[in-house]
Amino acid sequence: YKLSKYWHGYCELLDNLPAKAARYGHLDLEDLYAIAVWGGSQHGIKQRLKSHNTDWEVRAKTAEAIRYFEQPKWAIGAVLDLEHWGLTYASKTLLFMNPKSYVALDRWIRTGLEHVLPTIRDADRASTIRGYLAFLDICRELQANIQKIGPGPQGEWRLGDIQQAVFQFAQSGGVITGRKSVP
Repeated sequence: YKLSKYWHGYCELLDNLPAKAARYGHLDLEDLYAIAVWGGSQHGIKQRLKSHNTDWEVRAKTAEAIRYFEQPKWAIGAVLDLEHWGLTYASKTLLFMNPKSYVALDRWIRTGLEHVLPTIRDADRASTIRGYLAFLDICRELQANIQKIGPGPQGEWRLGDIQQAVFQFAQSGGVITGRKSVP
């Protein structure tokens, strides 16, 4: 997972954004720009974000997501309310606000886990949320079964770290075709 070209930027954002979210109770438009740049700003997402959302809207929606941290369905829903932010970047936003509890779900992971994730139709909000929650559950299962020391500050495996490992696996062409049930 540390081999990914995204690892260094991931660590830099983790050094700043979770603390900012905790301290101020929201992120700003500039913070979401940083997430967009880290994520590659595919399809001009940074410019579309700026063109369709105000700093106030970003603050309000990220604050709402933080209030719902204990209810992932509502937390992802709040960030999905941002115009032109979509599942990939909405989930990255949650990841960088709370890496212990949230993950990012992008096209690489969706492709690598297509046999175990439910079908996600991006235009269908319920389908999008259902797919995200399913991936969150997969990462929780992995977290519960990892025996090695992780990259977290106390050697733990945050859900975000697990997601980064899954991303690296999927980006290198890995595909998961089945899922063992964990009691």
